[in-house]
This record gives sequence, C-alpha cells and structure tokens, in this order.
Amino acid sequence: MPAQLAIHGGQPSAFRISPAAMAMVVAAHVGVALLLTVSRALPITPAQPPLMVEVITAKAPTPPAPKAPDITPPKPKPVAKQERVTRAQDVPVLAAKPMAQEPVANEAKTLPPAPLPPIQTPPAPAQAAPAAHAVPVAAATPTTPKFDADYLDNPKPVYPPISRREREQGKVLLRVHVEASGAAGKVELGTSSGYERLDKAALAAVSRWRFVPARQGSEAVAAWVTVPIIFSLKD
Repeated sequence: MPAQLAIHGGQPSAFRISPAAMAMVVAAHVGVALLLTVSRALPITPAQPPLMVEVITAKAPTPPAPKAPDITPPKPKPVAKQERVTRAQDVPVLAAKPMAQEPVANEAKTLPPAPLPPIQTPPAPAQAAPAAHAVPVAAATPTTPKFDADYLDNPKPVYPPISRREREQGKVLLRVHVEASGAAGKVELGTSSGYERLDKAALAAVSRWRFVPARQGSEAVAAWVTVPIIFSLKD
C-alpha cells in the first residue's frame, strides 16, 4: 500500500508508511546483503589460456639401397698335366697247332621215314536244331462290367416318398461284384448320400440288376464295378 499524506485544515500532517511497504524495503536490503556475502565467499578462478596441440608426423627412415651382387665368374683352376708313359712289352705269341680229326666209326646211315597210314576223320555229328524259345503271352486285361446297356432294361431305384417330402436328395456310389453270369453277386455301399432312406433304396434296386460281365479275352470273368445312383428332386 503506498504511503499516504494526511491533510488537516489545509496543513499536511506527519508522513506515514504502511507496514507492507516497510516489509518490502527490509526484504530488499536483506537480499542485497546476501548477494554481497555469497559473491565474497566464492573464489574467483582466473581464465586459463587455451591448450594448443600440434601433431608431429615422424618420417619413416629411408632404407639403404641394396648392393648390386658381384657377378664376376671365378677363375678356372690350372689342371695339372698328366704324363702318360707307354711301355712296350714283348709278349711271345705261340702258334696253335691244328688238331687232326679222327674218323667216326660206324656212321649212322640216314634212312627215309616210313609212310604214315591215312587218318580217317570221323563224320561230324549233326547239329541239333535250336529249341524254340517260349514267348510268354501277356495276359489280356479284363474289361469292366457294364450296367447301362439298353437291352439290360434295369429299373431305376424308387424315390422314397418320405424323402421327397423331407426334400432329401444326393448321390450314392455302390460297389458291385458282378459274377461271370452277369448277376450282382455282392453290393456294397461305397459313398453314402447322407440319407439312410436313399442309400437303402439304391442298394435294393441295384442288387436286382443284370450286368454285362467283364471279359478277359473271349472268356467271361467276375469283376468289380462302381455304380452311381443320383436322387434329385428335379426328376
């Protein structure tokens, strides 16, 4: 709060200072005193000059130049002369006397060889004719039994009425062992349609079908065949 000047009857009265102003002044003096005390207590460190570093590169010593090899050939050594002394020796030579040949008594007389009897050559045996190699005959591959021939007149499986009402449809795959006579010897369920009624209807119908049996060459043989049966609501 600023100081106030009271005027009474046109004359100014004594000058008054508020307590807040007085506290601010005292605090300012105390702060100045503290700054002076701290600045005296701290030592003043003189500024150090910058440190200069100079890098000196040492020069590598120059190797001495190699000396040229001495190529002077060695002097040949003198060869001592050898004197060869030839001495003639008188060697007596004896003459060889010829030896007289004695007559051979009972000289063998050379007789002509006796003629040999003629050699009879036996007749050569007749060569047997080479046996004919048996050529293996490859077995003929059997054909697949047929079930869709027109003349077989196989009836279609009956669509179960309950399956039609229940909107059941699907495809059944049956494995049939066809006898050599063309009859269905065994009928197995290969792939189900997903509905038991449709599977049973297919098995009942195909078990009464007639087939064209498989053939191996000209002979009828038994074989397996897969028969697909389709149940569709569109039929």
